[in-house]
Amino acid sequence: MSDAADLVLRFLANPAGADLLSPDARFQALNVDVTGREQVVERFTRSAAARTYAEARWTVEARGRAVQALGMLPNGARLVLTVEVEDGKIALVQQQMLPGAPRPATALRLPPALKARIDNALRDRHPMLISYVDETDQPNVTFRGSTQAYGDGALAIWVRNADGKMLRSIRKNPKVALMYRDEDSKATYMFQGRARIEVGVAARRQIYDTMAQVERDHDFARLGVAMIIELDLVEGYAGLSPQGPVDPIRMTRA
Repeated sequence: MSDAADLVLRFLANPAGADLLSPDARFQALNVDVTGREQVVERFTRSAAARTYAEARWTVEARGRAVQALGMLPNGARLVLTVEVEDGKIALVQQQMLPGAPRPATALRLPPALKARIDNALRDRHPMLISYVDETDQPNVTFRGSTQAYGDGALAIWVRNADGKMLRSIRKNPKVALMYRDEDSKATYMFQGRARIEVGVAARRQIYDTMAQVERDHDFARLGVAMIIELDLVEGYAGLSPQGPVDPIRMTRA
């Protein structure tokens, strides 16, 4: 084992040993960038992430001028630290995380906060995407600003073009997927389900009246079609932190 790799292992075993760090040592992770020996020590010993470092089983490997430390966590996730050593001291630590096994699924029931995100996606400038397979078996992706929550286990969309390709396609293959992404908070959600056309008068009225005004202004005459997507899978998270996803969910239909 190289001297640099041994130095990194000693630090991970006892991160309170500030003498292993250079005075202006730097730590970088998602949304985190701190400089200074004490700040780096605090990250590994007293921050919200400190327990994660302590739980990891570490292996190290020299990679040219740097050392890569791989930490295996109990849930199968992996922490990767790229460490640069200068003059026998740790000068830079860069962290990234690789996910572990998928979390166990719970019953599919859209939580209120996620419903609000979906209903306000266009207003908040995060319009949702829907993908489907067309009549020639080619994948298609399109923005749908009218997307809205429809009960606890479905989404709804007002499709203005009743003779368009998407409606023709779902008659052949009803399976669709949707994506929500808020780049500011990093909230990301993926939805899978089966689409169908809704002809009920009350449901059509509800879906039309619930969508954003700018969407209604595209179809004053209500010539469009209400499409309901019965969800089979919802997974994602409300944001990203240096410790990983915030409030992750994975829900499946029973």
